[in-house]
Amino acid sequence: MKKPFFEVLLKPLFIIITMFSTTLVAQNNDCNYVVPHQADNWIFGRQSMLEFTQSPPTSNPTSTDFDIAYGVSAISDSDGKLLFYTNGLKVWNQGFFTMDNGDGLAGSSGASQSSIIIPHPGNGNQYFIFTIDIYIVPPVNYGDGVNYSVVDFTDNGWGAVTSKNNLLFTENSNKVCAVKHENGSDYWVVFHGFGNTKGQSFYTYLVDTSGVAATPVVSNIGSIHTGDYNSNNQRGYMKASSDGSKIGLTLPDDGIIELLDFDKSTGMLSNPVSSDINSFYYPMGLEFSPNNEQLYVTTSPKESETCYLYQFDITKNQPFIDPAVINSFYFSTIDSSPADSLMQALQLGPDGKIYVSKSKRGNLHGKPNLGVIYNPDRPGLDCNYNELDMVSNNGLSLNGGEALSGLPDFITDYLNIPHFYYLNQCLNDTTDFIIRNTANLIPTWDFKDPTGSSILTDPMQPKQIFSESGTYTVELTESYNGIDYIFTEDVLINPLPSISIGSGSNIIYILPGSSIRLDAGEGMDIYTWNPGGSSSRYLDVNSPGVYSATITDFNCCTNSDTVEIRFASLSFPNALKPTSAIIENQTFNVVGNISAIAEYQLRIFNRWGQIIFETDDPNEGWDGTYEGSPAQQGTYVYSAVFTSFESAIQSSIDIKEKGTVTLIN
Repeated sequence: MKKPFFEVLLKPLFIIITMFSTTLVAQNNDCNYVVPHQADNWIFGRQSMLEFTQSPPTSNPTSTDFDIAYGVSAISDSDGKLLFYTNGLKVWNQGFFTMDNGDGLAGSSGASQSSIIIPHPGNGNQYFIFTIDIYIVPPVNYGDGVNYSVVDFTDNGWGAVTSKNNLLFTENSNKVCAVKHENGSDYWVVFHGFGNTKGQSFYTYLVDTSGVAATPVVSNIGSIHTGDYNSNNQRGYMKASSDGSKIGLTLPDDGIIELLDFDKSTGMLSNPVSSDINSFYYPMGLEFSPNNEQLYVTTSPKESETCYLYQFDITKNQPFIDPAVINSFYFSTIDSSPADSLMQALQLGPDGKIYVSKSKRGNLHGKPNLGVIYNPDRPGLDCNYNELDMVSNNGLSLNGGEALSGLPDFITDYLNIPHFYYLNQCLNDTTDFIIRNTANLIPTWDFKDPTGSSILTDPMQPKQIFSESGTYTVELTESYNGIDYIFTEDVLINPLPSISIGSGSNIIYILPGSSIRLDAGEGMDIYTWNPGGSSSRYLDVNSPGVYSATITDFNCCTNSDTVEIRFASLSFPNALKPTSAIIENQTFNVVGNISAIAEYQLRIFNRWGQIIFETDDPNEGWDGTYEGSPAQQGTYVYSAVFTSFESAIQSSIDIKEKGTVTLIN
């Protein structure tokens, strides 16, 4: 027989047994690669608008002609919603009307690169517009130089220009590009001087949390940009590679194409490599391939001559020798309806393709399509200019709009998107792979995980469940025209965070009237408890029930654990017989859920009140002896104290119990 010490009867719990094992929960997406969308909206030419929020991009002509035949810049928010755009003279907001105080900027709508827009690193509601005016050398000596203005969205969802035409320097060319600083938050904006005084220098301005630096980093290097007041060396384009490591530019009158290294930590340019003077007749547009190995240049001749679209392999020591001719056609200044128009600006798109603008002399008329270099990473004609699936086409239709000379300029980091990327990077996730540019390819995949599970129903968007955490160098092979083009990315699969709120047990017992602190582990980003919804690492519990915790670490990997809290049922026997054949009857000790006990004390007294046995270990019992010899048969008194665990809502409690036990020899 057993004498109950205390017992609490629990209502039946209908719980699926798997609830008590560690449960895997899909990660949240905060740590997934985020495609930049700030370059998703292009407004240019005559009523032309492209939206890259879907693939292929859609063309929705604007209802108004905004006079943006030449240089233009635009910016969208991180979700791809258009914020504003400018031609260097006016600023239009997302509603396609002039922004408050958006007139009278000091740029020039005729500049080949009129402007560029930079977010304020220290204020999420502000943007800087850098504008460029055309500079005409003495004796005319005209030009408002390079300025910046501030657009603020703090008090106006449509934006307002709050500071206008802050002069940086004069005697400038029409060229500008921008690169994110090596620190990942600030920006460099790069200009070039023009004329006998400043034409030998690049001027690089830092934009940081304090705003625009007053003093530029000056690099006196490379070709001198100069000419008379009719010189077109002011024109042409300057672009940075999408990784920010290179800057390229054209000098049309001198027939020069130039390539330099750019230091994203210091803003300095170095190691210029130039074509020979007049090697190319009137080079104009310029753009880097997404992998930064090819450079594309258009020529836009002043006189009747052949227009060219060139490709240069810039991995070579002498990249401007023996270029690949991607496209060419004869342009006549006499024929009123030439077979084709001048090739002008080149611009890399968010989709990994390069777009080519065309216009007739004077920019009075353009083309209803943009030319498209579908695979700009591939060498030679395999770059597929206006050729999709082995079929030639007219490029991208503007659906009633017209392309003229210019295309929008952007911070190049907005276009630094991997050739393919992945989503869901935790162990046991289904990892999705997305190819940035799916034109002209037959893909095959090697996930470097032979024991994983591949889902290749759609090889353009495959899935993989990786077998273990770790880094996998995933390989994408694109087969085209009998050639394999191989791209690799390191894919990091993170382990799930470790959690055990029951310290390895599925059930935790506590003493009635007491509480316990459950611990979901340290160093997590998110904690969620159920029931209760607590977001703390700990949960203090004083009632029986089923409790679960879900944790998310800083890799956005999620795991959970569940435990049941029960009140303990403890009792003492009312007799013991050391010589019994039943082991349980040979000692006197507490019986039941002793894991609920934080501290314990048991004492046995004889009839004279003398302590003949004591212990603080609930696993240890009295074997009926005293000082090594069998005690006399009879009745003895016991006294027990049970101390509970403590929590933040309750200190520990002591539960005392007294009774008698009969020793039978």
